[in-house]
Amino acid sequence: MENKEKCLDELLTISFDILISNGCPIIFPVKKFKTHQILINIHPTYLPHLQGKTPMNGVFYLKYSFYGATMHYIDKGIDTGDIIHQKKVKLTNDVDLGLLYHLAMKLEGSVFKKGWRKLKKANFKHIGVKQCIESTYFNRNYEMQHLSFKDNTNTLLLKIKSFGIKSQGCIAIINDTKYIIFEAESIIHKPLLKSYKKSKPGEIVLSYDEKFLIKTIDGIIKVKKYEIL
Repeated sequence: MENKEKCLDELLTISFDILISNGCPIIFPVKKFKTHQILINIHPTYLPHLQGKTPMNGVFYLKYSFYGATMHYIDKGIDTGDIIHQKKVKLTNDVDLGLLYHLAMKLEGSVFKKGWRKLKKANFKHIGVKQCIESTYFNRNYEMQHLSFKDNTNTLLLKIKSFGIKSQGCIAIINDTKYIIFEAESIIHKPLLKSYKKSKPGEIVLSYDEKFLIKTIDGIIKVKKYEIL
C-alpha cells in the first residue's frame, strides 16, 4: 500500500469477478475495470453518514447518537455507492474511541456476511439501493486535534473523546510544553471549582498521581491520560 499506483496497476491486470475492499486507502478508478467485475467496499459507518477515510472520529466529533457498518458497491465517489446491506446501532456514553473501533469492525463482519448471502441469492446481480438522504463526510486533520483554551469545557472534552486513542490524541501547548492528551473528564466538585475560579484558562492548577487539573474558561478538566513531547 506504500505504492498505490503500483497496486492499482496490478489489480487492473488481474483476472477476477469480485473485488472486496475493507479499510483500503485507494480510490478505485471504476471505469478502468472490466464491466463484469463487481467492486464492493465495507465501510465502518451507517452510510451515507460519515463517508471518508477517518469516520470513527466523526462519530464523536459530529455528536452522532449511533454507529454502524455498510456493505456497498464502489462507484466513482468516496463511499457513495449503492448499498447492499447495512446496520445501525445506538451509541451509549460508556463507549470510547478504542471501543468504538472494536464494535464497528465486528459489526462490519456481520454486515458483510448478511450482504454476501443477499448477493448469492440474487446470483450476484446488482441489488444495491441508492444513498438518498443527505450525506456527511469526515476526515480528521491537525486543526481538529489541536486544543485551544479559548474553547469551553464541553468543546475540549468533545475533541479529546473524538481522538482518544494512543495513536492519535489531542495536542495542547501548556507552559511552552507540548502535551498529547488521550483522556479527560470534567470536574464537578464545587469546592474544587471554587478554589481555582480565578485561575487563568490553560493553567495547570493541580498535579497528582500522574493526572492533572487544568483550568478552562468555564470550569476545570481532569486530564487522566497524556504524554509529554
